[in-house]
Amino acid sequence: MAVGSPSLHAPDRVAAAAGASRPGLPLPRPGGSWLAAQGRLPLAFMGLALGWLAGGTALLVAKPALLTHPHSSPAVVALVHAWVLGFFVTVACGAVYQLAPVALGTTLRNERHAWWHFGLHAAGVPGMVLSFWIGDLALLGHFGFLVTLGIVLFCFNTWLTVKQSGRGGAVPWSLNLAAGWLLLTVLAGVTLAANRFWYFIPLDPLALLRAHAHLGLGGFFLTLLQGVTFQLVPMFTLGEVRDWRLVNTGLWLSQLGLAGLIPALWWSASGPATGCALMIVAGGGCSGVALFRALGTRKKRALDPGTVSFLIGCGGIGVAMIAGVVLLWPGTPWGSAPGGFNGMVYGLLVILGGLLPCIAGMMCKVVPFLTWMRAYGPQVGRGPTPPATALTRPRLERWAFRLQLAALAPLVAGAWILSEPLLRAGASVLAIGVGLLLADLLGVLKHLWWPQTVGPAPRGTRS
Repeated sequence: MAVGSPSLHAPDRVAAAAGASRPGLPLPRPGGSWLAAQGRLPLAFMGLALGWLAGGTALLVAKPALLTHPHSSPAVVALVHAWVLGFFVTVACGAVYQLAPVALGTTLRNERHAWWHFGLHAAGVPGMVLSFWIGDLALLGHFGFLVTLGIVLFCFNTWLTVKQSGRGGAVPWSLNLAAGWLLLTVLAGVTLAANRFWYFIPLDPLALLRAHAHLGLGGFFLTLLQGVTFQLVPMFTLGEVRDWRLVNTGLWLSQLGLAGLIPALWWSASGPATGCALMIVAGGGCSGVALFRALGTRKKRALDPGTVSFLIGCGGIGVAMIAGVVLLWPGTPWGSAPGGFNGMVYGLLVILGGLLPCIAGMMCKVVPFLTWMRAYGPQVGRGPTPPATALTRPRLERWAFRLQLAALAPLVAGAWILSEPLLRAGASVLAIGVGLLLADLLGVLKHLWWPQTVGPAPRGTRS
């Protein structure tokens, strides 16, 4: 299935792009309420995520010296949760609510529960970030419960949607597994907060924090990307996956590695942790080769900025995985103390070098399409509509992604040598790049309230 740019009088293409033309599903009538309803839920998550992107960036600009602190300090944990839980997880959940029904040829099992998830997430995450920042563990428990309840709804919604589709393969399995890893992540987080009160887990708190981080970063995001990438990239590039064996091999190698890595991190067993991390790298390598082969089949030769950023982010995640292996290697001189090649440098590579370009690139593809579906979908078959590509500004996107990537070098160098001027410079460059991205995406979203008027097509024009 290829998601293109909807054009004049193209109701069949719009329905197919939204997944409605799957075998066994009825084709909705153009211009009906079905098209008007598309994208409302995922766009709500995307809009909330953009607020967190702005907030997380502002916090880093205001306090760049946080990157010289130990990564277990409360303010650093607050900053990380603003980015990861506030921005990345919010986008990912919204994307799953849209992508799962499209990829599986079904409907979301319970949209009402998804809206409950949105409300709980919107209320819980700010409270968690504030609780971390001020060091109030009791308050953290209350807001953490709200976030956990929302994630429980998300997980069951995802699992039941996959089940009712009856589909198998890498994409459905990655959705199921990623939801499971996310649930384990939030449960582990709540347990860690409780452990700070009662100390019922007699293990190193820093080791537990590392395991918690990898449950989310590796378990949820890597697993999700190892499946949905092979749905998204063929859609973005008009290509196809001709051999799913490498995709499946990469996914399951990573799952085996993650299953061993988490307990090894708990017990600070560097040897087994390194072996499991190497297995994850091997799984990522298989996925990378499969992605390269899928790109070789593309019909769309020139790649747009969003797709390029997404692919760069996939490469950045590969680099970060190798850096993680180096950090885990038995006898390595590097560790958790500030300065040098440490956990903070590794975290920057994962978050800003991998996840940010991946997620931001995906948003620049998905948000315009969903906005077009909601703002202009009901007009299909009734009159002229602008193409979805007309909603974006590619030049603005290119500069946004370039500046975000350029910010990584001074931020990593500043965290490495503990240089606040470098960190301040990197945070400023990142803020400009994020500002340009926000300007582009907010310019897209404005069509929801102020649709563009399109004149009649010239006489004799073919759709």
